[in-house]
Amino acid sequence: MKWVGIRFQASFGDGVVFVRNPFVLAGVRPPGEPGSLTLRFGHRVRLAPGVIIEAEPGTHSVLEIGTGTRVGANTHFYLRGGSVRVGSSCEIRDGCVLKTSGGDIEIADRCFMSYGCVVHATERVEVQERVVLAERVTVVDSSHDTDGSDMHWALQPAPAAPVVVEANTVVYANAVVTMGSRVGANSQVGAGAVVRGEYPDGVLLAGVPAEVVKSLDED
Repeated sequence: MKWVGIRFQASFGDGVVFVRNPFVLAGVRPPGEPGSLTLRFGHRVRLAPGVIIEAEPGTHSVLEIGTGTRVGANTHFYLRGGSVRVGSSCEIRDGCVLKTSGGDIEIADRCFMSYGCVVHATERVEVQERVVLAERVTVVDSSHDTDGSDMHWALQPAPAAPVVVEANTVVYANAVVTMGSRVGANSQVGAGAVVRGEYPDGVLLAGVPAEVVKSLDED
């Protein structure tokens, strides 16, 4: 990474296992302003084969993985500035993507991300402890607006607002949690739901857009 100006630092706890060494890559920007990539892994972290850690030149990025966390094959950490912090005793299964564009992703302790999940932070995504993201769940705190003109979509504004999934919530397969959303603790998000807005604790959400179907403490 030296040739693109990324300063690399790493610290690993005891018993870290790389089943195969991860790919540590520089992103697509040309060399320019100095940047940095810092890795901090706790004890007994395990990375399966094919993990990619990609840092964008000219940005400052941090990847932290807590003690006892397991990262599945072909998981991609794409850091364009900001941080990804994964707590202890988590499991991230194969093919997940955790991407920052200057924002911060916080995955608390004992969380579970199943196959093919995508989490993207331009400002902040917070996933509190014991949350489950089932297969192919997407959590994203930004959106691409287009105005109907011929201006390239990538040059148009991309509004963002933080997302929070509170503790002990289960988000079922193919659900999407969108910018500015907050899902209350001890809740469930039905398969394929599109979450927009703020929701109370202990409820079942379903639909497009998601609505409260019932309270989970109902008989």
